[in-house]
Amino acid sequence: MVPVATKALHPTAQKLVDTVKEMLKETPYNNIKSENVLFRSKISRGPLYHHFENFEDLIEVAQTQIYQDYVGGVFNSLMSALLALKDPMATRDEFARIVRESESGNSESLRRQRVGLVHNAASIPSFGEKLSATQEILNQQWMKIYQICIDKGWADVSIEPRTVAILMQSIFFGRILDDISPLQMNPEAWIVTLTRLLDSFFFNTVLAERIQY
Repeated sequence: MVPVATKALHPTAQKLVDTVKEMLKETPYNNIKSENVLFRSKISRGPLYHHFENFEDLIEVAQTQIYQDYVGGVFNSLMSALLALKDPMATRDEFARIVRESESGNSESLRRQRVGLVHNAASIPSFGEKLSATQEILNQQWMKIYQICIDKGWADVSIEPRTVAILMQSIFFGRILDDISPLQMNPEAWIVTLTRLLDSFFFNTVLAERIQY
């Protein structure tokens, strides 16, 4: 069985996964056939069944990576900023820039795809296990960011990091509600609101002290 999709795969396994991820952009998962994946990847059938339990396992690992990719990219950028910058206000500005940049790539099709993956996980137990494990890794990543801000004295220690982790992910994920509304919100106003939300959690103590003075 392939390890959780967040772990590094063998290059051949990853090439198969990348091929499926590309195909999922244009084809529903249940319409993808093994022979098409093998043809596009130029990999024989033997390695597929060496690296994966079966073809369904390959599809599920690819879907799990799709689910992880967007949030994982945001985490890496935020963590890099935390490690590189010492000044809280400079870090705050970089967080705002990262959120703005990530939202520019958070398309409606990507949001709908992630919602579809959650739906699939509810009806396919093996995929549900993979997605559950990946979701917890994403939770832990966001919790780590918040805990670092607490340790630096920037964030409110009374707020449970896990609740912040879930809320921040739900904000990015839940924009699908705007997609299905008859009137869409102003994208710039959305960025301003997200930035304010970041301030209220990750830089709450710093900003409160500045207001006092």
